[in-house]
Amino acid sequence: MPKIKNQPRLSSEEALQLARWDAPRLRDLLANMHATELAELLIGCRKDDARLSLIPYIADDMLGDVLLELPEAMQEDLLAILKPSEIEEAVEHLNSDDATDLLQAMDKEAADELMGRLEPEERRGLEPLLAHDEESAGGLMQAELFKVRDDWSVEKVILVLRRFGREIENLNYVYVVNREDVLVGVLSLHALLFAEADVVISTLTSAKFHSVTATQDQEEVARIFDKYDMMALPVIDEAGILIGRITADDVMDVIQEEAAEDMYRLAALSDQDDMAEPVATTARRRGIWLAVNLMTAIAASMVISQFEATLSQIVALAILMPIVASMGGIAGTQTLTVIVRSIALGRVTFENARRALIKEVAVGSVSGLVFALVMGVIASLWFPVLGIKLGLIIAAAMMINLFVAGLAGAMIPLTLQRLNIDPALASGTILTTVTDVVGFFSFLGLATIFLI
Repeated sequence: MPKIKNQPRLSSEEALQLARWDAPRLRDLLANMHATELAELLIGCRKDDARLSLIPYIADDMLGDVLLELPEAMQEDLLAILKPSEIEEAVEHLNSDDATDLLQAMDKEAADELMGRLEPEERRGLEPLLAHDEESAGGLMQAELFKVRDDWSVEKVILVLRRFGREIENLNYVYVVNREDVLVGVLSLHALLFAEADVVISTLTSAKFHSVTATQDQEEVARIFDKYDMMALPVIDEAGILIGRITADDVMDVIQEEAAEDMYRLAALSDQDDMAEPVATTARRRGIWLAVNLMTAIAASMVISQFEATLSQIVALAILMPIVASMGGIAGTQTLTVIVRSIALGRVTFENARRALIKEVAVGSVSGLVFALVMGVIASLWFPVLGIKLGLIIAAAMMINLFVAGLAGAMIPLTLQRLNIDPALASGTILTTVTDVVGFFSFLGLATIFLI
């Protein structure tokens, strides 16, 4: 039997060796690992076959959490291979929101078969959750919560809490409803524990509480959590009836997903780009945006072609013109990143954007002035034959381009948001086209007027 290195953490290769030579020991080691560590172990395997050979050694009550920690593409691949009977136990040990996520990642036919294998009570709890959009409050919520009637005493609430609250994870709030199950108040456990036993629970709750409807977008939910420092948020239907709750750990996942999505899209990548996906899939997704970028690059090249005679007479222009375009592109991207992030956080909208717009244009103008002077001096010394004339031309072109970069970097995402288009999706490509065209046109145009 091969010897396993004495390391503090088990590697994928070591786990595969143990699966062949000492299965009981592997099972014991995996039982003491966290779900995220087990997911890392599966990610470290080179192929799905290796991952499938390790899955039987993961305890049923951990498997669901492990699958949810995997990258989306890898998770879907494994769920497509595993039989519904193999996933059943894993689903039964998950909270309703996590079980819903797992079912939504499965093939519909397999998910339906799995739903048919579940206990009727559990199936009834999951069906309403599956009906909601994945990126809505209803798609995030879980059915497990602690609710009480508004006419109960504190003593009765605590007795019921001791009896039924043990199974509810992340229990921070008591939700108070009336006879029609309409949410009328929220009470923290802290306030409940220090209340007098004979006090009616409705007298402790405030009518001023935050809630969301099942149809609200997950980004809006995340903003409410961030703004009010919530640990959990009740979800109601259109009639105000309490149907679930969203906990802070789920919102943390949303924040990470949305941040990653914006990052991908600003780089003209699909938000589904994943290291675990096949080469052909990733290449196809990226190729779409590369094709768009090719068209915009051709547009910039067509601007350059209009000054072919000027370039043929003054070679120095061909050397310097990428500097003007590049500086504009970088300055515009800085502005674009700030504005897109502010839009995502709800801090900037088309209606209140005036201050942000003025600031970004001012920053672009100041930066343009400073770097125009620097580049003007460098160009004058670099090409002494053309001297100060060339220095002034490149300085003027750089000032124009950095001013436009600041303006475009702010206006493009705001305009796209106004048109209900995701600002992160197309802003980068449009901005690059603007700064390239303006940079080339201003520099070569000024050179044609004053140097030819």
